[in-house]
Amino acid sequence: MIDREELIAIALRSGASHAGILETPAIEFHEDFRKACEKNFCRKYDTNWMGPPAVGPIAELRNRMLGFTEGMLFQSTHPVSSNFDMKGIEAAARAHDEVFRKLVRAVRDRYPAEAILPLGAGCCTVCGRCAYLDGEPCRHPDLAASSVEAYGMNVIALQKRAGFPYYFGKTTVCFVGLILFGSVPDAPAASGSETGSSSR
Repeated sequence: MIDREELIAIALRSGASHAGILETPAIEFHEDFRKACEKNFCRKYDTNWMGPPAVGPIAELRNRMLGFTEGMLFQSTHPVSSNFDMKGIEAAARAHDEVFRKLVRAVRDRYPAEAILPLGAGCCTVCGRCAYLDGEPCRHPDLAASSVEAYGMNVIALQKRAGFPYYFGKTTVCFVGLILFGSVPDAPAASGSETGSSSR
């Protein structure tokens, strides 16, 4: 069984600025956030096994999440020169992903027998070119991870529920991740990633 306090300590050691535990049934899902994905603001829609539409519909993802009883929300903060510092924001996103990957490895090393579902920020970037574009199965299902946004969750609402600060001014950006744990018996819980394997 995963120890909540130890999990939070692992997150902070991995570079998170804040970490807290949420009960999975309390997490809200909104179709509107997935509709924003469909408008392709991030220019990643229909390009990745871990993003929409390949990752699946909201109802399916919600059921997958409810296969776990709890989740640890974590946040990392990064300095930028301004709201318009796109290079700085992109570098911050990469730094957050490093925190996310380090944290997931640490949790799996500490609790190898526990099923978890890690969700990061933004589209999966393990591969330079996702196998989805070539109609092939995911090349790294042990590393691939979807995002809280792809699952239709309101990031600000998650941070508020966890009691995290979510606005740091114009020279700091923050990103969040979520690691679900505490498998419900007989539920279709994932052990790590939720990669697709069929051809397009």
